[in-house]
Amino acid sequence: MKPDAPVVLKLTNVSRSFGKIRAVRSVSLEIRKGEVIGLTGENGAGKSTLLKILAGIERPDEGQMEINGKVANFKGPNDALKAGVGVVHQEQSLFTNLTVAENIEHQNINHQGLSRFGIHDWRRINREARKVLEKIGVDLDPRTRVGDLSFVDRQMVEIARAVSVNPDKSGTPLIILDEPTAVLEQAEVEVLEREIRKLREFASVIFVSHRLDEVLRICDRVVVMRHGELTSDRRTEGVTKDELFRAMVDETPAVATRSRAVPSKEGQAAIEVRDLTRHGRFRNVSFAVHPGEIVALVGTNGSGRGAIARALFGAETFDAGTIEVNGKAVSRWTIAKAVRAGLAYVPAERKVEGMIGGYPGTRNIALVHPEHARTGPFLRPRKMAQIAQEWFDRLGVSPNDIHQPLGQFSGGNQQKVVLAKWLNNPELKVLILDHPLRGLDIGVSQAVNREIRKACDKGTAVVLIPDTIEEALEMADEILVLKDGQVSARHDMRSAGELDVREIVSEMV
Repeated sequence: MKPDAPVVLKLTNVSRSFGKIRAVRSVSLEIRKGEVIGLTGENGAGKSTLLKILAGIERPDEGQMEINGKVANFKGPNDALKAGVGVVHQEQSLFTNLTVAENIEHQNINHQGLSRFGIHDWRRINREARKVLEKIGVDLDPRTRVGDLSFVDRQMVEIARAVSVNPDKSGTPLIILDEPTAVLEQAEVEVLEREIRKLREFASVIFVSHRLDEVLRICDRVVVMRHGELTSDRRTEGVTKDELFRAMVDETPAVATRSRAVPSKEGQAAIEVRDLTRHGRFRNVSFAVHPGEIVALVGTNGSGRGAIARALFGAETFDAGTIEVNGKAVSRWTIAKAVRAGLAYVPAERKVEGMIGGYPGTRNIALVHPEHARTGPFLRPRKMAQIAQEWFDRLGVSPNDIHQPLGQFSGGNQQKVVLAKWLNNPELKVLILDHPLRGLDIGVSQAVNREIRKACDKGTAVVLIPDTIEEALEMADEILVLKDGQVSARHDMRSAGELDVREIVSEMV
């Protein structure tokens, strides 16, 4: 970026409130052409609201926004698109019943002449979509229905849509990437980083991530939000992750203290699988998890780890092999049977499978084990509220309002409530966690990991699918490496000594 490059985005004292909650407070910021700005902060710091303002989803109560030198009073997302603001939202916003090409075309508000008089030029639409996909290094058929794609492929289509925005010829596109790497493997992250470097040539980028190492590696500047305000804005050269963390939460990162010397592999396993197979997904998978133990499943997307977790919980069937819970083989395994046996499952897509956004915290926490809050067949609202308040206080859920619809909370605070829903069971035996820290900031991640360790200390067995290998090394007693649906390596962390990340990566690919 040139020091005299034109200003693409200028915010002056922008604020936004929701009732008594002031989500964004007097934010002022400038971004120039060719700059990549890292935006970080705790969950609930105001990042999502600020992004919604930029995308035309929310309107500021105060202040002024300028895009490419023109005052922007967006009345809706279409106005933002016309101004050249393209967004990849943390929660996907694709039309799953449409094709890849149709989703990309829909992002371009002017359609670039791809449609005339209501008649679509499908050849040209598919051809233009393929160009955008090739631009970001993605090999997808633009005619594929989005609902048939994996989560990762859908994320790459989101990025392609954002890249396809095209303001008037005199303007510079502003691309906002909200946690774009949260579900990507290392090779895919590298592709994205290359694309960001390409974007620098003709656009400006706001890169939102809780992974501070990525922010420092990818971005020119890093901006930190706390309690709705910008608390830090500095060049990334020479900045450390600890310094960023202190700017976010004003405390030193906690160090993991759980010993890997316990628990042992002796005694009855809480859950054990032998030669578990599902055709086309995984085969001959065997492992056991004992009370108090954490076993991590690591691998690339498509390695079978997610399907294995769902099979353990009865959410997917298996074709061969056995699952034993507390020494007893299960048959006709279902989610209902798994819950009654003391199993719990925190899914990777919490908004779709882990919660009901229109329900408040009280009802979400009582969803799977209502017996703890009822007398006979009737739920007791006071007891539901008491249980929910105890968990909100214990996990530091913000805002501390048990009656507010959960869909209005930030992603990290939603994850806390989803976890509380399962931890509320005193008979919890096995906790299955699929990317439990996805999209969470450092402070919330530490809180979630503390609760996982507390559950282990009470004898709960944990099956963990981590976001990163580093997370597995920090948390797990045993690491199973999966490749092409099979276990390719095992590492007992109680006796492995120092284990290099590169060694695990080489076993995954």
